[in-house]
Amino acid sequence: MSIAVSIAHLQGKKRKEIIEVVQEQAKRAALEAIQPILGEFLEAEVEVKLGRKKGVNRQISSQKREIDWKCRYCGCEDANQFTRDGHYKRNLETGWGHMQDMRVPMLECQNCYHDVICTFSILEKYKRFWLDLDQDVLFSSGVGQSLRVISERWSEQIEGRSSKTRERGKESSELAKRS
Repeated sequence: MSIAVSIAHLQGKKRKEIIEVVQEQAKRAALEAIQPILGEFLEAEVEVKLGRKKGVNRQISSQKREIDWKCRYCGCEDANQFTRDGHYKRNLETGWGHMQDMRVPMLECQNCYHDVICTFSILEKYKRFWLDLDQDVLFSSGVGQSLRVISERWSEQIEGRSSKTRERGKESSELAKRS
């Protein structure tokens, strides 16, 4: 939709209408851009956790490759025992509007054939409202938190999960060297 705009005529109600149209178009464009990126991020996280790309056969070995995701039924944490099991659709509210039918990957344990509990770093389980960094900074500063506190919280969230994975990876490689 195109609207001819002249600065001299932008007053009152007409100006407000134009701003609202532009804001709605920007929100729609942001949602359309964000949804595929979120999907790719989730797929990349599964790929990193499993240690293999989509379509590559899993390694069956006596060496366990433990990750921080585990089977809901038997408690297995061995990435070598997990396979991809399709996707489920999830709706999500964002600061830009409603994101519908976002595809979230699922995994299945090959020991007991039950679902694996996947806690993605970018999505919180059972939370239907997603805040990104910009929105969280605005919200947190609005309730009086300092930027230092906000920065420390985000660093803990980002580095905390990746450092656990790195530590387990180091332990696995050290065990492999010993044997």
